[in-house]
Amino acid sequence: MKRYTPPFVAGALAFLTSLASSAPAQELTYEATNPPLEITFAVEGAHYSGLVHPGSLFLQADISNAPLVKCTRAEAGAFYTLLMIDYDGNANGSWPDAVPDGENSPVRHWIVGNIPGDTLRTPGYAESTPAATGPNQPTVLQSYRAPHIPVISDRYAVYLFRQSGKLEFAEVTGPITNFDHLAFLKKYQLTTPVAANFFVAVYTSESPFSGKPFQGNDVTKTWHRDLGKGELTPQKVMRLHSEK
Repeated sequence: MKRYTPPFVAGALAFLTSLASSAPAQELTYEATNPPLEITFAVEGAHYSGLVHPGSLFLQADISNAPLVKCTRAEAGAFYTLLMIDYDGNANGSWPDAVPDGENSPVRHWIVGNIPGDTLRTPGYAESTPAATGPNQPTVLQSYRAPHIPVISDRYAVYLFRQSGKLEFAEVTGPITNFDHLAFLKKYQLTTPVAANFFVAVYTSESPFSGKPFQGNDVTKTWHRDLGKGELTPQKVMRLHSEK
């Protein structure tokens, strides 16, 4: 039996729906969810772990290929959009001290839509894996672009959004720099990320301060204690290393 909806209630629902669809997209934050989005790079040479901890450091030369992305909270039957952006395009550094945004930021590095929740749960989404055929084929809008950092370091964040359903995406065109990610999110009604993670890529194999070879990336308790928010000065870095 069809349920009767009074006209004023129907009108109110339509008004609220229009507000939701027209509401501005929320600005993204350079933070990880709890639990974080699971991201694993196949590090060149396998000389350290490719698992991304919030605030991990990577040599840019070691992450030239797209990582494996997993999310155990993804829902079966749902579809998701993956977005990776660089917050420091041409900023000439971000780690360990905060700097103003670069003139090219944000830079889009990876956008994939219509990723099935079943894929994200297990075995995980990998761009290198042959694409599925039929209705479950992900839509690659921006193929993974490895970090291209001329000096110092850049901050990268990866977000996962739940879609309202299977989407028909338009081609993403124009320069990858100064990417209007808020317009993109609003266009496809992608709201708060269901999962997120972030890392820093550095261009050199040595610390700018210690002079020692870079040996790994899980350094959140020492070098990167501030998670990129500008509280870790070179003097503190040197003291931390002297205490080890």
